[in-house]
Amino acid sequence: MRLEATGAKIIDFDYLSESSNAAAAQIYGEDIPLDVLIHCCLEVFPGSWEETTAEHMVNKLRVMTLGPFLATKYFLTSLKKCDPGEVININSFWASLAGNDFGEYISYQTAKAALNMEALTIAHKIKAKNLDITMLALDPGDIPTKLSRWAGNTNMEHSVTGMVKAIEEATIDLSGSYLP
Repeated sequence: MRLEATGAKIIDFDYLSESSNAAAAQIYGEDIPLDVLIHCCLEVFPGSWEETTAEHMVNKLRVMTLGPFLATKYFLTSLKKCDPGEVININSFWASLAGNDFGEYISYQTAKAALNMEALTIAHKIKAKNLDITMLALDPGDIPTKLSRWAGNTNMEHSVTGMVKAIEEATIDLSGSYLP
């Protein structure tokens, strides 16, 4: 089934542009509730830190940290209109200090670790304002995809089912958490 068939509102915008995010939020409608905002950003390669350039590092930070920041910032008004609203960052165990046991993909791991800190920081500010918006980082597992060159041992259906369950059962008490 195509997404359009579900009745979803599809807005094409540049995730990395502040003005494009602001325009997308206005097109969506700041008076329309948004119950879940999901950030799923991924770029893995190059693998070796010696092959990684400054451009790789900056690009990964822009895609995996700046994009979610901007979208969360500009869709916050619509998220506030839900009871509760949720922001979900698809993340990875590889982004944790404990998960880095092999020393590869430095630009990916650095950007995803920054995303974890970003979510935790925003979660604290949202809680301080008594807003009913939960910020979570979810790890889908090691799913074989084209991007991972079909490496991985997590079943896609099992992963999606688990993430949907986590989103549906999320509470404000979990805000800022990383859930494997």
